[in-house]
Amino acid sequence: METSHAAHAPAAHDEGHASVQTYIRVAVVLAILTAIEIGALYVPGLPPHVLVTLILIFGTMKFALVVAFFMHLRYDNKLLTVLFVGPLLIATGIILAIMALFGAYLLLARG
Repeated sequence: METSHAAHAPAAHDEGHASVQTYIRVAVVLAILTAIEIGALYVPGLPPHVLVTLILIFGTMKFALVVAFFMHLRYDNKLLTVLFVGPLLIATGIILAIMALFGAYLLLARG
């Protein structure tokens, strides 16, 4: 009985997964979004609430790209996507709540 590894080898390009060019494009977009985030930190006079909003939006976009393409959730069952998006929304809500709590504490006059 002869077994062949070629029979079990994956195809060079599966229909259900992205090509190398797609991964390169996603990496370039991630680099651009990161550059914009870092650049926003150095914009003089940018209000803190705008800066935080930009960083949260770009961070969410980067999270979505990484999960969709590099973790292959774009090609998997939608239930797995919900399992990643749900905790993201919970974590974002917790972060915003903590920021609001500490921001309010810092703005209160101390007697």
